[in-house]
Amino acid sequence: MTTDPVASPHYSIVLKRNHPTLNLNCRLAHCDGPEALVRAHKAVMWLASQDEDQAQLANGLGFSKSDTKSGRNLAKISTLQVIFSSILAVMAVNLARKYRRQLPHEYLVDTPKQQKLKI
Repeated sequence: MTTDPVASPHYSIVLKRNHPTLNLNCRLAHCDGPEALVRAHKAVMWLASQDEDQAQLANGLGFSKSDTKSGRNLAKISTLQVIFSSILAVMAVNLARKYRRQLPHEYLVDTPKQQKLKI
């Protein structure tokens, strides 16, 4: 029996928007809500998967040399542990913001506000 590191499609994280720890972590990380924390951790996991050379080559993929160890270690932690830990949640959001230019749209922490047209 092998364990698959990818989460099962049959289970998902149900977030309670009024959970005090999640709300505190969102305020500490300056993000919109618990969904942004989950996106930030998914972004870190995606970046770690792109960082095959561990910053040995200047190829614009994955983490920089100063972030590669912490980013890869953070990617190994479960999403629930990350979003419920204030230090890890802030770390994930900061890394996701720092490397936002590399991320696919679905992993962006800060979604740009749509401008209203004045008519």
